[in-house]
Amino acid sequence: MKPTVYLIPAAIAAAVAAASPAAAANAPKESVLDSLKVVNVSFVKNADMMEVEYEFDLSAMSIGSNERVIFTPVFAGEGDSIVLQPLVLNGRNAQLKYEREKNQRVEGATVIQYKKNQTANWNGAASFPYEEWMEVSRLNVHEDLCGCGDLRVQACIPVGYEFDNRPAPAAVMTFIQPVVEATKARAEEGSAFVDFQVNKTNILPDYRNNRFEIRKITETIDLVKNDPLVSITNIDIHGYASPEGSYANNTRLAEGRALSLKNYVKSLYTLSDKLFTSSATPEDWAGLRRLVEKSTLADRKEILAVIDSDMEPDAKDAALRTRFPQSYQVMLSQMYPALRHSDYTVKYIVRPLTIEETIAVMRTDPKKASLQEMFLVAQTFDPGSPEFEECMDIAVRTYPDDPVANLNAGASALNAGNLDEAEAFLAKAGDSPEALQARGVLAMQRGDFDRAESLLNEALAAGVEDAEFNLTVLARARQLAAQNRGAVPQKPTTDTEEQPGL
Repeated sequence: MKPTVYLIPAAIAAAVAAASPAAAANAPKESVLDSLKVVNVSFVKNADMMEVEYEFDLSAMSIGSNERVIFTPVFAGEGDSIVLQPLVLNGRNAQLKYEREKNQRVEGATVIQYKKNQTANWNGAASFPYEEWMEVSRLNVHEDLCGCGDLRVQACIPVGYEFDNRPAPAAVMTFIQPVVEATKARAEEGSAFVDFQVNKTNILPDYRNNRFEIRKITETIDLVKNDPLVSITNIDIHGYASPEGSYANNTRLAEGRALSLKNYVKSLYTLSDKLFTSSATPEDWAGLRRLVEKSTLADRKEILAVIDSDMEPDAKDAALRTRFPQSYQVMLSQMYPALRHSDYTVKYIVRPLTIEETIAVMRTDPKKASLQEMFLVAQTFDPGSPEFEECMDIAVRTYPDDPVANLNAGASALNAGNLDEAEAFLAKAGDSPEALQARGVLAMQRGDFDRAESLLNEALAAGVEDAEFNLTVLARARQLAAQNRGAVPQKPTTDTEEQPGL
């Protein structure tokens, strides 16, 4: 059974023992608090309840037959307290008097008759709603020798340890500044389906839909050519033919058509001839494989086996035509036209950007900024701010496979309390000491303290200075976990006001 619990403000603590003033005659002449041992003190916040347990070791106590003492445990914090069940310890004669005279009784108390060398220990426990003032608190034991019951004038001693439920400090995240990208080489790519007359290589701009397809190439070139931040380094046209017909003739067609398209595009500009190149793949078997694999052809697996075989190209086409005549007609009409295409690549170099220029391209075309330039922009904001987090997010979306981008994005997500997002980023962050530390912090926030300790120690040994502080955070997190049960992890609170972007 839980003991009776009394709630009282500390400033107006009043009598909780209803004893008569005459009981003072039965009190020990001197304090016996020093003889009282309070052991096995435990404070646990269980969900929204506070649980207190303790044990009074009475083995060292010594009181006379006519004497009694009242011990009152008080759970006290900043500005408030809770009085727990009192313990009345009576000598032999005092016990008899206590039983006979009602005015000797102490409301809600446990009463024990003291017997030398035979006095049993007493276990106390209480459970009550957790309140803010209990964040830093402890158990005090008051000693009532006079029987007056006024806690304000009683001697008391603190027992056990201090309950400290203040949150652990935030872990420190280490961000890595990316290396400077010596040459920011970029490319714009696409495919154009320019039609040619049967078995011919000369380009006819007005033939079928050629104007529209050629415009794809020129619009890409214009986009790059007119950008003051970049310099074009190469414009390449790569031609493909479909597998029907002889490989030799397809080689002639693919090379000739790529060259013809390159020369036509080049004629539209005053750019240096050296910027333009052409190349060719005689038959686009890789493209055919992708189309067949996504298809619903009845003999799809058998067709793929032929495509993947080491047969010569002409033999492959013949095998497809003779073994799978119905599917071949479908491929010929629905797939082969898509294999006659010209891929174009416009390569360029982006010059180094200022902070202001980097902010502008991060909004519109972030790949023109290097990771290092994005990081410099992030450094102009406070870590954890919405602007800082936005920089990390843009960086990792622009460079999704870069370990440094993923590490910094993971660290930013940890700061924001987004653990699932952090875990996804850190899986691609490599094995740098900083990545080990970030994974250690993630493990700590997940409650996997043993793994967190191992990773943080490994990071510290590898030279990550912040790991030393994070180990102290881990120790505090362990302590809080031990004294808090049923707690629901909370994300860090953030300002809900709308924040400006980059």
